[in-house]
Amino acid sequence: MEPIKVRVCVGTNCCFAGGEALIEMLESDADLGEFIVIEGVRCMDKTCSGGRDSPVAEIGGRILVRATPEKVMEEIERLAAARIAGLDTSRSTPSGGEALHA
Repeated sequence: MEPIKVRVCVGTNCCFAGGEALIEMLESDADLGEFIVIEGVRCMDKTCSGGRDSPVAEIGGRILVRATPEKVMEEIERLAAARIAGLDTSRSTPSGGEALHA
C-alpha cells in the first residue's frame, strides 16, 4: 500500500495554532511510520483564512481546517481503511482537496 501523504502547514498562523504539534504527534506514533509520509509546508494558499481556520492539514489530498490530532487521525484511519478495502480514495477538486471543517 502506498503511504498516505500528510502535509501540515507550519506557517505563522498555523504554527501558533498547533501545526508543529500535529507534526510532532504524527512523528512520535511509531505505528504510523510505514503508512504515512509527513511534510511540513509554509502555507496552503491562505486556507487558514488569516488564522481563523488554523491549523490546516492536507491528508491524502483532502484539506482539513481547524485540524486537531483526533480529526487528523480519523482521516488517516478512514483513508487507510478505504485503501485496504480497495475503494477509490482519489479526489479531484479544483483546489487539490476539499475542505473538511473540524
